Amino acid sequence: MSAGRRCAGFTLVELIAVMVVGAILSNVVWRNLSAPLRGFADMGRRAELVATANLAAQRMARELRLALPNSVRINPDGTALEFLLTTGTGRYRAATDPANPASDPLDLNALSDRFDVLGSWPLPAGVRTHDAGAAACLKGVSDCVVIYNTGNPQDCTAQAAGTRTNAWCGDNVAAISGFDAARGVLAVDRSDQPGAWPTGSPGQRFYVVETPVSFICRGGRLLRHAAYPIETIQPDPPASPGIPLATRVTDCAFSYEPGSATRAGLVVIRLTLSAANAEGVDEALTVLEQVHMPNSP
Repeated sequence: MSAGRRCAGFTLVELIAVMVVGAILSNVVWRNLSAPLRGFADMGRRAELVATANLAAQRMARELRLALPNSVRINPDGTALEFLLTTGTGRYRAATDPANPASDPLDLNALSDRFDVLGSWPLPAGVRTHDAGAAACLKGVSDCVVIYNTGNPQDCTAQAAGTRTNAWCGDNVAAISGFDAARGVLAVDRSDQPGAWPTGSPGQRFYVVETPVSFICRGGRLLRHAAYPIETIQPDPPASPGIPLATRVTDCAFSYEPGSATRAGLVVIRLTLSAANAEGVDEALTVLEQVHMPNSP
């Protein structure tokens, strides 16, 4: 190599200058990009919270619209809601048809009976039957027939057994012991009851109850419980595993205002979910759902 040629390269000053300029440019670029990126992440997190909360609230509202009239009850701190889920409703024959001597009305004084169902057939294909009295449906072994559920008295110990028109007390229910869908005949069994039905329905209406359902907020989750016995006192929690409907629940509250002769009942659901943002600060989102409940038994 000739002595006149020298190695090309960077001096230390030049290298430091490039590093400083690069750092400045990186900082400018990051400042311009970080806000949109953070906004995008915040929007995605909030959208997920909204979707989860709305889905849970709509699921509860959809099932509440199938509740047995006057069967909603709330625990003292408002974190658990329970009701009886119906799968069908119909009208029973109350008197013999003069034009058809073979017609079969419901005898409200009989402990076991069969009767004609008026109109379209109300029972689902998978209805459960049992012939061990009303206890079979109260224990969840069979589906129940409920007549004229006014929800009174709220405290089952406040009135004599056999006179209460509150399905949670068990007087106005019967197990479905059999049916003939083709003929429109339904058989019920309440042979373990002390006497007649507490009262008939002025509209000859009956409801088919499948199971109690509870929505409970516990440990940061909203849980749905079903397929457990009908009990006079609201269980908290019920004797069945809960299925999570929502997580990251930081607060929830249920309230129920019973209906009257001129208006429906009202269930109010307030559900709050939260998630941490990039700074580790929890951001909360609250969904409010109101469900009008039919109260005509």
